[in-house]
Amino acid sequence: MTIVRRFFVLFAFLFSGSILAQEPNPQTIWDLDSLSQTPKHEWGETSGLTQEIHFSGEPFNGKPTRVFAYVGRPEGDGPFPGIVLVHGGGGAAFQEWAQLWAERGYVSIAMDTSGRGKDRKKLPDGGPEQSDQTKFRNFDAGDTKNMWTYHAIADVILSHSLLLSLPKVDKNRTGVTGISWGGYLTCIVAGVDHRFKAATPTYGCGFLHDNSVWKERSFGRLTDSSRNRWIQLFDPGQHVGRTRCPILFLNGTNDFAYPLDSYRKTIEQVDPKWVTTAVQLNLPHGHIFNFPIVKQFMDANLKSGAPVVRLDVLKIAGDQATAKITNGTTALKAELLYTIDRGPWQQRKWKVLDGKCNAESISANIPPDRPIAFYLQATDSRGLKTSTTHANLSDDHDLKNWATIPTPKLEQDFYDWYRRHADALRIKDSIDPKIVLLGDSITHMWGGRPTETKHQNGKDTWSTLFGDTALNLGFGWDRTQNLLWRIDHGELDGLNPRAVVIHIGTNNLAGTKNHKAGSPEQIAKGISVVCKRVREKLPKAKLILMAVFPRGEKPTDPFRTKIDAINSFLPKIVSDDDVMLIDLTDKLLTEDGILSRNVAGDFLHPSEKGYAIWANAIEPFLK
Repeated sequence: MTIVRRFFVLFAFLFSGSILAQEPNPQTIWDLDSLSQTPKHEWGETSGLTQEIHFSGEPFNGKPTRVFAYVGRPEGDGPFPGIVLVHGGGGAAFQEWAQLWAERGYVSIAMDTSGRGKDRKKLPDGGPEQSDQTKFRNFDAGDTKNMWTYHAIADVILSHSLLLSLPKVDKNRTGVTGISWGGYLTCIVAGVDHRFKAATPTYGCGFLHDNSVWKERSFGRLTDSSRNRWIQLFDPGQHVGRTRCPILFLNGTNDFAYPLDSYRKTIEQVDPKWVTTAVQLNLPHGHIFNFPIVKQFMDANLKSGAPVVRLDVLKIAGDQATAKITNGTTALKAELLYTIDRGPWQQRKWKVLDGKCNAESISANIPPDRPIAFYLQATDSRGLKTSTTHANLSDDHDLKNWATIPTPKLEQDFYDWYRRHADALRIKDSIDPKIVLLGDSITHMWGGRPTETKHQNGKDTWSTLFGDTALNLGFGWDRTQNLLWRIDHGELDGLNPRAVVIHIGTNNLAGTKNHKAGSPEQIAKGISVVCKRVREKLPKAKLILMAVFPRGEKPTDPFRTKIDAINSFLPKIVSDDDVMLIDLTDKLLTEDGILSRNVAGDFLHPSEKGYAIWANAIEPFLK
């Protein structure tokens, strides 16, 4: 154990002001002005309520292309809502899919995204085919618009433009739904084409490089530059966060291709107000067109149908899992689905427990088994099931100690907490950080990325010490339990930093309407669990734990004694978990124990000088 007697504090400050966006939107390679124009097209044969059509696609290898599709039209004059139908891998433009939605009262279009025409015959002027070898291949920047994903997304947008040009279509009521790879495409296009008013990706998701059936077999054969370029341009996690319409995510607990961890990261990219989740037990994977929940979700948002139950984020209170019902609907049944298995998601066995529901929320008891993954599910009067995303608990999560229980956002602050989390998930791989900093507003306001545009008190010191090699995972107002939630929800996944600096705990001393102040011993236990979780995620990294900074101008400040008590427990933590402890107390305070304004302007958050003290203390240990 190495103990460097110095000190640092982590307490988030509640700022007034508007909520600010963090990172700028990622690169978009699709020209929406051009693709939003009605493409040239030729009509073909009619069958039932559908008609064949070919329309002009984007150039492929410098040559013009055509796309084949079926358009379905209900009987009558309309105007009707419209829907774009995107098939999955091994699929095609399915006539029966277009017919099904036409019979439901939608003008529909089901296009092919693999360069094929009627009866799956390769078109002489078709775009790229959709094998894994085509989707995942080495490419440079000049070859981007020959990639399958570029063409498939362009085909979906052009199909939408064609649909909107039809006289029977209500231009203010169009949606998109896709299956498997079509769900992958739906996640992207929902964030790119904001003319859509509803979206339902089934199975497909982003963060495929973190975990998916393609992680090893497809990403593994790409060069580093191609892999990074593919992730930045074609992973849905880079685009779905710009979704501005209601979106239903439908997947199964054991999906062979799109596992629940990557699925949850994708969902968390989207503003929660738009999201409905439906993770269902052993949902079959295939070219399945008739999931009732997809049809009802579209009816609710594009017609006058009754909505499905929409659940807020899962929260843990004691031994109870709870989720609020956010859209005023009624749940007739509540259940908790859980697994105590480890290993690949595809192989885990799930069990179901009955829960409770009322007009405002659903809840269920959490089984005592550890480790455990679980989520809540609501069933309405039509038998339609929606859910939360999953949560995890391990042996060291003490349900009687809030500081150890992973918990999402608790307090309102000067920034968008969920957006910053989404940004961290989206940018972490492109930064490939050598140093990761974990904490609350004191870390948050130092500098770096995710970008903070309003409060950067130490950006010069950050730039000198870290340059562009560090990831700032400080979140204003965070407590140990919030940091645990963020770690469990993927912020460290796939990273290989040289060192991690952990600085958390002071906010646990603050009691609010959302949080009861913790005791020093409880807070120290929360810090210990944070260290253990980071070690599990990053076994090779050097871990540096900062003792909690003093706060308040004078030694008589009531928080000083509590902070000293927290710090007294920390040497045992670093001994147990192979962590270096650095205490900056003596460096931050004057000889008579004063925390001066030139070190921390509000007697809490460091100034540039305060950050310089921190930087000088940790620099020797970051190499």
